[in-house]
Amino acid sequence: MKKIQLYGAGGHAYSIIELVRSLKEYSPIQVVDDTPKLASIIGVPVLSSKEILPDIPMIISIGNNIIRKQISEKNNLEFPSFIHDSVVVYPSSKIGEGSVVFPNCVIDADVSLGDFCIVNNNATVSHNVFVESFVHIAIQACVAGGVSIGEGSLIGAGSVILPNIKIGKWATIGAGAIVTKDVPDHAVVYGNPARIII
Repeated sequence: MKKIQLYGAGGHAYSIIELVRSLKEYSPIQVVDDTPKLASIIGVPVLSSKEILPDIPMIISIGNNIIRKQISEKNNLEFPSFIHDSVVVYPSSKIGEGSVVFPNCVIDADVSLGDFCIVNNNATVSHNVFVESFVHIAIQACVAGGVSIGEGSLIGAGSVILPNIKIGKWATIGAGAIVTKDVPDHAVVYGNPARIII
């Protein structure tokens, strides 16, 4: 079994550790964090980020898109992707490095999922969707066909993005939002229909 280290000792690390263990290809050997507050997370020791092992692959166990990007840029390591066994990924779709897809998701036909993305439990990404890197698609979100999502955006829990919508870079879609119009870069939207609040 191959070794892997995690970066980030918050709540997301618990889910990542269990996902990695379930796939039985890698064994989590340590979690590193800039300010460790725990000695271990479900049996995996937590150490200072000064203890990063230079030749061991890493998975970033942080949900914050900005911090995930910063960590990926400062660590020249291998970043494998992890996809739970229950996930349906159509053969024409592609998933970038360092991405994590949690249980019961569907990645439909001709989807391009960038590097260091998170697709959380029970989310659906329909056909012909283009997702740039560092995007987080939260629990039970539904992304309809033909949507494009810019780098670093957060698609909130239970939100619905209607077909052919363009979500700009570093935008935030609030939980439960129904997005019926394009969303510009850096905007924050929520509601039904979703409206820009910032």
